[in-house]
Amino acid sequence: MSLPRPRVHLAPARNWMNDPNGLVHIHGRWHAFFQYNPEGNDWGNMSWGHASSSDLLHWEEHPVALPHRPGEQIFSGSVVAGPGSTLTAFYTSAYAHGIQAQSRATSVDGGLTWTPDAANPVLDRGSADFRDPKVIALPDGGWLMLAVEAVERRVVFYASDDLDTWRETGAYGPLGPEDVVWECPDLVRLEIEGTDATAWVLLLSTNPVGDDADPSGSAMHYVVGDLVDGVFRAEENALVPVDHGRDLYAGVTFHGAPGGTAVMLAWMSNWRYAHAVPTAPWRGAMSLPRTLGLRRIAGVLRLVQHPVLPVDLDDVPSPAAGVTPHAVIEVHPDPAATGILRLRLEGATDAAVEIVHDPATRTLAVSRSGEVARTLHPDFAGTRTAPLLETGAGAFTIVLDGPLLEVFADRGATVLSHLVTLGGGPVTVHATAEGSEAPAVRIVALADDAQEGLAAPAAA
Repeated sequence: MSLPRPRVHLAPARNWMNDPNGLVHIHGRWHAFFQYNPEGNDWGNMSWGHASSSDLLHWEEHPVALPHRPGEQIFSGSVVAGPGSTLTAFYTSAYAHGIQAQSRATSVDGGLTWTPDAANPVLDRGSADFRDPKVIALPDGGWLMLAVEAVERRVVFYASDDLDTWRETGAYGPLGPEDVVWECPDLVRLEIEGTDATAWVLLLSTNPVGDDADPSGSAMHYVVGDLVDGVFRAEENALVPVDHGRDLYAGVTFHGAPGGTAVMLAWMSNWRYAHAVPTAPWRGAMSLPRTLGLRRIAGVLRLVQHPVLPVDLDDVPSPAAGVTPHAVIEVHPDPAATGILRLRLEGATDAAVEIVHDPATRTLAVSRSGEVARTLHPDFAGTRTAPLLETGAGAFTIVLDGPLLEVFADRGATVLSHLVTLGGGPVTVHATAEGSEAPAVRIVALADDAQEGLAAPAAA
């Protein structure tokens, strides 16, 4: 089975995609650069692909922005907008001789063409694992770069007044599991709901390494704290999951989003089995864009995520007869009357996804099953369970877009994102409840023209 291409998620028409890079909003358009193999749908020949959008849901692909060169692959990084609409990209040059260092390129035509700096690399520690520069504008002026020493599990900080000269200000880490590498950091200042206060949130991703690597694979985390003298300081040194599903990684936010909103895009896959996902001629997709915030729940600041969804949705009149595998499902149980709720999505052959809401244990679980799920990879099928944090909050939203499934619960405080193998045909939806009252379920179809027939990018 070849899984269908998403309609309202960024996914290339062909070839491999992974981490989002250089997310920037300029002149009314959202630009997403991303790790891309212009020569095939497996990882390799790392370059920066490029797509842009006016609404974050319908994407136009552009020619490769930063192509790999002999002896140099172009790894992850970021883009900021400077004076005169000049865009400046900072990215990791992964050299064939084993060193990873930070390089720079500029664009004066909205990101369509780029000129690498003749002095590259502009920041070199002589390290084999120094990567993923994220540059942010500081509230009081100047710039801050975050990058990782991946194996050391440290985020390293550099400050600059001019995007040219950088001075190291300190580091954060290590902490958490030791048998992982840290990747793709970001630092965002978020408002705390219901207050005038803000806090800084450090985002980072971890990927297990070694012979006995954790079979759960790669994941995203966050830490809440403050920015002091150019270095992040945590309130509590503990990594908290950004997403309780199996498939969310390398999420970073857009520079220059209107109103200072923090809008995050992430890669929806897992390094444990990304190479085995049965799609062709494309492989890899991004999550729905999510606006980020903070909410104090039971005395603890928690990250909340709200998806960007289409506004022109049509209700599905007879879901039991099968719905398109591109739909939004809204579920409104009454925890006291519905009891344990099971929502089962059934696709081709025996493929199924089951979502179980248990108000007694205050948990939400997502299970993947079926022959395709079992044979895709030994660690693919199974169940992930997330704690529900909000007392009495039972409603949740499911977005199914081909092979991508995202579940938003707890008013955005609990999210589970998964690749699924339901196929490209109709999906039946069955809701059962153990209590006295059935839940209200609304299903709306995603438009069928989004990204259809989109041409693949030309070579740079």
